[in-house]
Amino acid sequence: MVVFRVIRVDLSTEKITEEVYKEDVLRKFLGGRGLGSYLALKEIPRGIDPFSPSNKLYIFTGPLSGLATLATSRVTVVTKSPLTGSLTHSNAGGNFAYMLRRAGYDGIIVEGKAEEPVYILIKEGEVSIRPAKHIWGKWTGAATKALLEDAGFEGDERKAGVATIGPAGENLSRIAGIRFSDYERFAGRGGVGAVMGSKRLKGIVAWGTRDLYSLVVDRKKWIEETSKLAQRIANGPTAKTLHTYGTNILMNIINSVGGLPTRNFETGYFEEAEKISGEYIKQNYVVEVHGCAQCPIACTQMVEVKSGPYKFIGKAKYEYENTWALGANLGVGNPEADLKLQKLANELGFDTISLGNTLAVAIELAKKGKLNIPLEWGDPTPLIDLVYKMAYRDGIGDELAEGDYRLAMKYGEPEAFVGSRGQGFPAYDPRALKSFAIAYVTANRGGDHLEAYGPTWEVLGVPEKVDPLCETSECIKKKVELVVYAQHLMALADSVTFCKFATLDKEGLFEKDLAHLFNLAFGWDVTPEEMLMIGERIFNIERLFHVKEGRWVRDELPPRLRKELPTGPAKGHGALKTFEEGIKEYYAIRGWVDGKPTYETLKRLGLEEFQYLL
Repeated sequence: MVVFRVIRVDLSTEKITEEVYKEDVLRKFLGGRGLGSYLALKEIPRGIDPFSPSNKLYIFTGPLSGLATLATSRVTVVTKSPLTGSLTHSNAGGNFAYMLRRAGYDGIIVEGKAEEPVYILIKEGEVSIRPAKHIWGKWTGAATKALLEDAGFEGDERKAGVATIGPAGENLSRIAGIRFSDYERFAGRGGVGAVMGSKRLKGIVAWGTRDLYSLVVDRKKWIEETSKLAQRIANGPTAKTLHTYGTNILMNIINSVGGLPTRNFETGYFEEAEKISGEYIKQNYVVEVHGCAQCPIACTQMVEVKSGPYKFIGKAKYEYENTWALGANLGVGNPEADLKLQKLANELGFDTISLGNTLAVAIELAKKGKLNIPLEWGDPTPLIDLVYKMAYRDGIGDELAEGDYRLAMKYGEPEAFVGSRGQGFPAYDPRALKSFAIAYVTANRGGDHLEAYGPTWEVLGVPEKVDPLCETSECIKKKVELVVYAQHLMALADSVTFCKFATLDKEGLFEKDLAHLFNLAFGWDVTPEEMLMIGERIFNIERLFHVKEGRWVRDELPPRLRKELPTGPAKGHGALKTFEEGIKEYYAIRGWVDGKPTYETLKRLGLEEFQYLL
């Protein structure tokens, strides 16, 4: 029988307790995002400030994390977000999930607040709270090395699992993330790093030697079958392309369909996209390719800028979203400046998407004469200085550290914020990739592409090709159905846990495979349809947190996306028709009314214990 072993650490009292969640709970919520969201709904008091000691951090792996070479070494962080004021979840790769499970635990719950900076050490099943005042203030790279050495390891982050924050998290920037090993892996969105900073928790180190294969029913059969599945995933055309070029292969592709948000969603086509594309950066700046622990795809691209005004020390992990956020979104077409901003964001501990969105709002406000800073689209020099100021809340940086939503509202320019639930949108314009007109706005953690990734079907044709610009009633209905399906599948991915890149090829990892894997590993008898219902249950649990808070229940399209694109291949297209027709269809499929689950829906999903929230 599979169980989920969790360590609960109260930093106020330094009390450490162990909790075990049994199969009855796991079969409803799995681990990761699912179990974290379920516990958050039950445990986090309504209406508290996210920086309150009463807020909790759920840092969870999943039942299959580290158990196969299927990109399963991922970890999900769930908490009440200081950015949105409601529930958020943020996911990261690397080796932390694998190391934590090898250390004897499947998750950590952190509550309370330490008097002085501390870190948590989990080593071969033993848990301790250690002083970290001497590490507080260090940037994420130096902090990772210092945490390892203080815990008795070499300063090589492949040797143990590490989670840490930088100055942005320490100074409670609402757009701070948590860096995980190995090498600049971030749980970025929702300000999870600021929650960690509010608890004066600098980091977590995990290491152990537990035999994870001892958890499965039949070791030999498990290894044989998962090895075949890993080979199938690795051989997919998208997986091979990701290995060669990394995620930034998308830059030219998304720009070519007019869906690359440019200058804070002014348009969907960036004239200088080629210079910051995956192909160009691969040829000129990539020096190393590797992957997360136990990943058959290995898409990580490490870059260097060795000379010139934008040089930096060491390597940087760069991605498509980062490159867009700190490139096209700011009108910056200089690849070295873009990579410099990414490296700085990683070291200071920012969510790069929200950082880019906030800087874009700042440029727009400055050009309107509302913010007294000399900023221009395409000029990266003052932006570098601003990023430092934001991390340390220095001068105007104090205002920008609050994030794009609060900055736009403070200066009376709500249209400058392009997002939902207080979180800005990522690197796809819903006017050209219309599935996002539904997927973005219904994402429970706010503006997000990974709760349902529309380009899977609108660009890659998985599970079927759908015209991204089509707005017939039939097209809209099909897109809504795919969004709902993807939201369930992605909730599973974050709870199993495995990488969503394993779902980008037709021969990837889907509900049929997940059912087979759980049945094979633990002797379950779950069906593919029941797996998807687990994903649906998780998605409804998250929406209930908004209902509980009385915040962000309605799904709304931001004003800027109600206008048509002025330039590019999708010129003349808007997102309003897909949203207005699609949201009605979406609620009908979900069994919701005005963004809120009905009692009948809760009963069908076995969530009657939360009917009091309706």
